[in-house]
Amino acid sequence: MAFNPDVKRKIVRDRKTDKHLPCVMCGATYPLPDAVHIIDEKEWKAKLGCDRQANGIPLCPNCHRIFDEVLRPYLYRALHQFGTSGLPMSWTKNNKLTVTEQNLGLEEEGTA
Repeated sequence: MAFNPDVKRKIVRDRKTDKHLPCVMCGATYPLPDAVHIIDEKEWKAKLGCDRQANGIPLCPNCHRIFDEVLRPYLYRALHQFGTSGLPMSWTKNNKLTVTEQNLGLEEEGTA
């Protein structure tokens, strides 16, 4: 789910200049940057009640995908092994479902 428009604006725009902020991972500036949830929106709202600017970072579309599919699961594993408790469950694995991960049922019976 996306941030509401007011929260997204606070995440992706500079307060003084109103220009789009660069991606925090690669530094690229995009005309329509992504406001990315650090902790999954459902998990954040269940604990705190509403979305907040503190739970978002501006990322370009490429880094957004890397963050969701690679970085969060790596951070979870490292912090969990370090002994950190109370980590977001949404970080345990990639929370995005892509076509390549779906079972489309195209295999013939007995070959899968």
